[in-house]
Amino acid sequence: MSVLGSVVRALHPGVRAVHAQGARYARAWVAANAEALAGAGPLWVVLGDSTAQGIGAPSWDQGYVGQLLDRLNEGAGRPWRVVNLSRSGARAADVLDRQLPALEALGVRPDLVTCAIGANDITRRTPAARLEQQVRAIMARLPAGAVVATLPQGLGVARTEAVNRVVRAEAPAAGLVVADVWARTGPPWRGKFAADGFHPGAVGYADWAAAFAEALDRGGRSA
Repeated sequence: MSVLGSVVRALHPGVRAVHAQGARYARAWVAANAEALAGAGPLWVVLGDSTAQGIGAPSWDQGYVGQLLDRLNEGAGRPWRVVNLSRSGARAADVLDRQLPALEALGVRPDLVTCAIGANDITRRTPAARLEQQVRAIMARLPAGAVVATLPQGLGVARTEAVNRVVRAEAPAAGLVVADVWARTGPPWRGKFAADGFHPGAVGYADWAAAFAEALDRGGRSA
């Protein structure tokens, strides 16, 4: 995209509205995290980027994390707690340098860990070899039984498919379960995106939640 195109896009009201969600949703998750850590019940720790924050959804708890939480709580003996360590704008390096250390610093063993990362690396053109190396490093540090997502459709196809091949081929050998977000996020696109035309809306996030739910049916849990 040209510099002029980037400026025009940034000035679009829909882009501004979605961008404004970032700080508000982050504050909501910080408060929810504190409540979750003080509570009891099975614990789910989320790693990722703005999609894990729910950016694009009408509220912070209507992204794929909130929708998947509703599924987890259906028939559960005790409500699940969520600690969301994701960060809007995060790339794979952020998971390695900040989010995984934060997970390790919790001092508790989660019942579930999920990770969806890499979209910002594709759009901001992290060198392919570096990104694939970072994805491998993330998978090596995730606890056994954690769920790692493929990248969604709608990004650069060749680069996305290269990363997804690494995830699909190497995650099982690392003791991880794959949530195939790619397989769930194809066309028709109508009604699935937020006002910025990039992030999913609530309907689009339902596809993400379905991909994670399918992975959990195959036994995605931490050791």
